[in-house]
Amino acid sequence: MNQILHPLPCERLQERAFWAQGIAQTMEQCGKSLRDLPADLRQHCAPTDQSLAQISQTDMNRLWHAAARVTQDECFGLRMGQAYCSNTLKVLGLAAVSSETVGDAVQRVLRYISVFSTQVQLYSVEDDQYFTIYFEPRGTPHPLHMEAVVAQCAKIWSSLENGQAPLVLETRLAGEHEGTRPYCESVLSGKVRLGAKRIAVRMSRALLRNPLPSADAFLRKRLDASLEDMLGDLPNVNFAEQVKQRIRVLVAQREVSEDMVATPFNMSPRHLRRKLSETQTTYEKLLDEVRMELAMRLIQEGKLNLGRIAFELGFLDPSSFTRAFRRWTGMSPTAFKDRAHGRLGAAVV
Repeated sequence: MNQILHPLPCERLQERAFWAQGIAQTMEQCGKSLRDLPADLRQHCAPTDQSLAQISQTDMNRLWHAAARVTQDECFGLRMGQAYCSNTLKVLGLAAVSSETVGDAVQRVLRYISVFSTQVQLYSVEDDQYFTIYFEPRGTPHPLHMEAVVAQCAKIWSSLENGQAPLVLETRLAGEHEGTRPYCESVLSGKVRLGAKRIAVRMSRALLRNPLPSADAFLRKRLDASLEDMLGDLPNVNFAEQVKQRIRVLVAQREVSEDMVATPFNMSPRHLRRKLSETQTTYEKLLDEVRMELAMRLIQEGKLNLGRIAFELGFLDPSSFTRAFRRWTGMSPTAFKDRAHGRLGAAVV
């Protein structure tokens, strides 16, 4: 597996703490102990009621990174997704099977996925034959977290089949799990495409019209109300994400400034700063995040040399880019490039 399994900072996004408990339980199933985790992360894994607790994306990434290192399991995300089932997933799954049709069930999962994981958003694209769901990261979630969400959702998709033809025709994963393909296909119940640019699930569009024998209007109404209430309790980081998308566009054009970012929102730079402060972030932090994400993606793609990447991201010289990259990842761009392309021979780092 040539993925970079490295903690990436994004304090703004907060994840439900039950994910940490799921990681801890899966580690124990692999014969490992919580004592193998960094001391400050163990508090998130305590077997107590953590339903109201949250953990930053930074610490979640550190936790995934530590679990992968300790277990030496490149499929740890899939393993956790298959083995662990939180109460939130049970509610989401129950709402899905209570729907009138398979298509309605899928739409419920798309709408309420943020209740289950704040680090992932789902959107769909359809044509005459296929209905494809894309798993889009929010912030910079750990690759193993993305795979765990895919595996958790796979349990819901399976519950909608009712012994009929498989709903999911293909699952696309970004990881290079070639050596463990049979395990991936057993967890995800079907064909898996590895090394994909975007994580996705392709379904048969015709099957979405099938009615569900478990449909329950009484239960569905009440579950929808509860899930809507849960959505309302989530931190609102949408404005910051919109600003971040505007910064991505301007960075790609190599012309970015606070004024240019604020203009489409019909506000002054001062107002922009005030709005961003409400989501515990700043223009400078968002610009830094965008540059970090683009730098890592461009290096992994391997189409541009490091000097050109520094230029594309608006750095004055390669040394400034190198200093920023070390601050982001704890390693030089060259070391990251070698590891991304498998030159160090390490599957999990």
